[in-house]
Amino acid sequence: MSLDPSTIGRYKVLGTLGSGAMGTVYLAEDPLLKRGLAIKVVREGMGDAGILQRFKREAEISARLNHPNAITVFDVGEEKDLGPFLVMEYVEGESLAALLKRGPLMAPDAVDLLLQAAGALEAVHDLGILHRDIKPENFMVSMEGRLKLMDFGIARGDEAGFTTTAAFLGTPSYAAPELLAGAKATEATDRWAFTLTAYELLTGGLPFAGDSVGVVLYRIAHEAPVFPDTLDPALVAVFKRALDKDPGSRYPDLRSFLTDLLAALPLEEPVRQAFLAQLANPVRATSTLRMERPGGRRPWHRWALGGGIAAAVLLAAAFLFRPEPSRTLSIESRPSGAEVFLDGTPLGRTPLRQVVVKGKADHLRLEKPDFLAAEYRLQPGDRDLALRLQPAPFEAKVITDPPGAEVSLDGEAKGTSPLTLQVPGEGLHVVRLKLDGYQSWNATLERHKALPDPVRLQKIHARKAGEEGKFKKFIRGIFTK
Repeated sequence: MSLDPSTIGRYKVLGTLGSGAMGTVYLAEDPLLKRGLAIKVVREGMGDAGILQRFKREAEISARLNHPNAITVFDVGEEKDLGPFLVMEYVEGESLAALLKRGPLMAPDAVDLLLQAAGALEAVHDLGILHRDIKPENFMVSMEGRLKLMDFGIARGDEAGFTTTAAFLGTPSYAAPELLAGAKATEATDRWAFTLTAYELLTGGLPFAGDSVGVVLYRIAHEAPVFPDTLDPALVAVFKRALDKDPGSRYPDLRSFLTDLLAALPLEEPVRQAFLAQLANPVRATSTLRMERPGGRRPWHRWALGGGIAAAVLLAAAFLFRPEPSRTLSIESRPSGAEVFLDGTPLGRTPLRQVVVKGKADHLRLEKPDFLAAEYRLQPGDRDLALRLQPAPFEAKVITDPPGAEVSLDGEAKGTSPLTLQVPGEGLHVVRLKLDGYQSWNATLERHKALPDPVRLQKIHARKAGEEGKFKKFIRGIFTK
């Protein structure tokens, strides 16, 4: 395509999220449901029946999977003059690959993400499906720390009907040695790629490095992994087993690998035990309660994931020594990372597992930056709470050069510049500026991202305006003769 489309299907295109060798991903809005979406399309000339079939396959897998840590696909179709397109949920955040560009993660943060990733991959395998392209680029992490497995374009099960032109379709650096020897993909090959992703999150590198793809593939197939001298021997032992050339000698499943990994990592014991409990009993979906006054958001990597869990465990231990009647309570929020107070006493940040509530304490308050404070009265039967927080409105200052531009928000006139807009927290919102003699200007408003100060409006070219005036005069002359 030479120009970006304004619509794809029924969806309104708001901007471009990214482009690559295969195509473009657009930010869009569903005009019926008023929610943000990401739409993936192939580059011009690359679309064919095979691409559409892969998109349909990805949508089918998403519909069957329905997992909180897997990307949701809403629609698939084909647009005239554009080709096949895939409509999926928009995750405001970045990929694990983008996070890794800033270096390895702290152990508690890495484990939190790995447990989410393992849950998603196990759910895929439970359906009899192999992902076949596990790597950091295919995991998105939202601003609230929710991880999403995506890109099922080459995933398949035994019933898959499409064929491929190559025996191996994954990413070379994460390919298992048996794949390179011509064997079929299995759950073990997905776990191999998962292991390399885990290693990369914790160390920032890969154990089969090389200056070219050929060197990397040779080392994967024939050489032992290379670990830095600074890596703890206990961790080396875990990764050596997980990366054994023989699939039968590796860990039989993700849980056993993660159990040994947790034992080898330098974690505080309450944090380790909380993660082990989460691994043994993964949290299932719970009902969402509507709040009287919802609450806030901040980037996930600014808070220590393990700290909130540890606080909950230690608080629970302290309460156990009191003779008052008690009950246990688990608290999640959407988004996570909210500060929780029970009758004014801080409990930590969500998610909280097995908090012991003593006596008659019943007033929960959740606070999070960029969200409205949320309050809830505990009921006698409450045990597992999932509380949804609503984004707070935010302000956007509009200053133009020259001033006096007409300002509209989502098509509604708001006055002339300079002014300060009150922007609703929910959904996507577009500001438009118009001034006679100047080109119109528009932008999507984002929290914590100010507009240019000032927005410099571009004057309409004088020559062009003069020519238009002469043309209009000529036309008037024709009709007045």
